[in-house]
Amino acid sequence: MKEALRFSVMGEDDNVYEVSIERDCDDLGNLQATCSCGKALEGEICSHRFEILEGGTANIVSENLDDVHALRKWIRGSDIEVAMQELSKAKTELMLAHEKVARCRALLAKRMLD
Repeated sequence: MKEALRFSVMGEDDNVYEVSIERDCDDLGNLQATCSCGKALEGEICSHRFEILEGGTANIVSENLDDVHALRKWIRGSDIEVAMQELSKAKTELMLAHEKVARCRALLAKRMLD
C-alpha cells in the first residue's frame, strides 16, 4: 500500500502543477517524487519538487501547507534525505571553489601589475 502527499504548485509560467510525494508503507525509506510539469515528465530535474522537498511553501497554492511538515518527517531516514545531504555538500564545495577562483584571479591581476 502507498501513501501520498500531493501539492498544487504555481510555476514561473503561471501554470499550476501537481507534485506528488509517495512512499510504500512496507519500505518507508524509499520516497518517490513526481511533478506534472514538462521538465519532470521528460525525466529532468524540476524546481517544483526541490522546493517542496526543501520545505518551501511560497508557491504552493493547494490548502495543505501543513503537509510540508509531515513530509519533513517522511524525508528523515529516507534515500532522498541522503541525496539532499550530498547535494548540499556539493553546493557548499562549489561555492568555496568559486570563492577560491575569485581570490586566485584577484591575485593574478595584482601580479600582472607588479
